[in-house]
Amino acid sequence: MTSLYKQAQSAIPATISLPSHWLKSYEEFVTKNANSITQIESTLRSLTYIIPGRFRESELASESLHTSTLLLSLYHTSLLRRHFPSSSPSSPQTRYITHFTTRSRLYSHSITLLQTVQYTELLCEMFFKRRGGDKARWRLVVVLELVKAICRTIMFWVTGQRPVVEGMGPERPKIPEAEPEALHMGEESVVDGVLVSDGGQSRVSEERMQEWPMPRTKTTLPVLPTSSGSSITDFLSSRVISPDDIKLPPHLVRKIATFQGQAAEVLYILRPVAYALALQRLQTAKGGTKADWRPWLLGLGMEVATREFGKKEIRDRRPAGGWRGCTGLEKEELKRRKWGLAWWGMRGAFYENVTR
Repeated sequence: MTSLYKQAQSAIPATISLPSHWLKSYEEFVTKNANSITQIESTLRSLTYIIPGRFRESELASESLHTSTLLLSLYHTSLLRRHFPSSSPSSPQTRYITHFTTRSRLYSHSITLLQTVQYTELLCEMFFKRRGGDKARWRLVVVLELVKAICRTIMFWVTGQRPVVEGMGPERPKIPEAEPEALHMGEESVVDGVLVSDGGQSRVSEERMQEWPMPRTKTTLPVLPTSSGSSITDFLSSRVISPDDIKLPPHLVRKIATFQGQAAEVLYILRPVAYALALQRLQTAKGGTKADWRPWLLGLGMEVATREFGKKEIRDRRPAGGWRGCTGLEKEELKRRKWGLAWWGMRGAFYENVTR
């Protein structure tokens, strides 16, 4: 009995270490086959367009597959960015988000939780509605909107009262594909019945002959595109450096210094919570219908007020440039919020009474 106890006790640490070993092996597999993993994720997302209507409970199965694929893609992106930090894209949004995620764990956890909630909220709504009806569903909606508002508030505070930039988080790094085997083997030819290989020297020397070394600095200039390929304009445009490319990441989004601007941003963060609470109260009350205009007017009023206060704050901070004085990232965020204002034509009472 004692020997069995000792054997079991010695086997416990090895058993506990198995999950971490499997996780490490999986991470190595993902980093070595990054491009193949991306193709597999795209294929799985395509399946979600085929599954609905094929069998019973297909909507829940399709949404479960879609949500699982998004979460797995989020994990793969964070994993690849850890292993390939130098190959990450240099878009302004990626630089801005990466700057704060690397310097603040609170910001990193907040944006990860925000993305996770956004990916899973529809699946959770479907499950709660099936199990507990509309009452349980609207309770869940309010809780999820409250969690997202808390995450956005933390991001607003950590960045030094800068407007919340959401988007889809940091982009996945572009992993260069392995070179074809022929490039390493080189050219082969038959001389007097004997197969002769140059070890790849002819391909390399041909590429070097096309480059032009500058006489004084000895720096080689890249090969210009031919007429059959991309144009000279596209070639030169890809090498143009914009003002946003040389700005430090914190300078890509302005700080909101005025009380009016800060109040507008807080109002923008709390807008979905107020709209969800109004809808929950309307749906749970007797005689409440989706065609009631009160929640829709409340949400639209908060959206318009936020936009007008934000525009006034931009004019006061940048009287000379106004909209033109904003960075590219700020313009993208303002454009996204402008489209968010247009989406009110597909919500609530306006959809039930007009659009539909």
